[in-house]
Amino acid sequence: MTRPTRRKVRLIHTSDTHLGDGTGHPRSEKALIAVVEAVPRLEGDALLLVGDVFDNDRIPDSVLEFFLDQIGRLHVPVVVLPGNHDLYDENSLYHREPFLKKPPNLHIFTQAEGESITLPELTLDLWGRAMPSHTPQFSPLSGMPTANNGHWLVALAHGHFHFDYDKDQRSSPIYPQEIAEAPCDYLALGHWDRHEDVSQGRVKAAYSGCPLGPSRADPVGSVTVVDLDPLLGVQLSRAALENPAG
Repeated sequence: MTRPTRRKVRLIHTSDTHLGDGTGHPRSEKALIAVVEAVPRLEGDALLLVGDVFDNDRIPDSVLEFFLDQIGRLHVPVVVLPGNHDLYDENSLYHREPFLKKPPNLHIFTQAEGESITLPELTLDLWGRAMPSHTPQFSPLSGMPTANNGHWLVALAHGHFHFDYDKDQRSSPIYPQEIAEAPCDYLALGHWDRHEDVSQGRVKAAYSGCPLGPSRADPVGSVTVVDLDPLLGVQLSRAALENPAG
């Protein structure tokens, strides 16, 4: 059997929108609209939302409905990994009524031990572990499979990257050697509000940072653009978001 030829793919990567937080991220709804509007403008083939899409499990259904309406505007796959603010546990907001009617382009990781989501039209496999609890025992990269079907393998992880100077043990830790030994082509990270490239060895890895800008008067910032190119490999860049009208 002939293995499929990897196609050129562009991913739009963001995280930590914290929808429903009226204090720390009060303009997050506007930032999400800016992200959604950026996907076709940037010619993205898929949108990755790597954790803390929502701020907590007490937010009203209206916030969930707003999110689903925005995702339904897109004509490309959208992949969500639950994070420490929107855990996938028995009380998860992802179990609530609005998500029973989620748009068909929305894919959500739900397995704590890890699972793969395949997008054959993009020759792309995505892997991630839905976070059931934010503890030092939860290892976001544990159990990542090796790509064996000729597709790109992109992993999503929400947690804390440990620099060499870090002294304290943090919850959901991600260590440099784990990234260096990971079998994925790109590791899309969430949990930090700032953009940070933490690539190790051959593995490209980055925190997108939240899409909110530094000023509440100018609440949109940027997203990470990930180009998967069969000839050039994985290339990362940043793209500014446009402030939506209204």
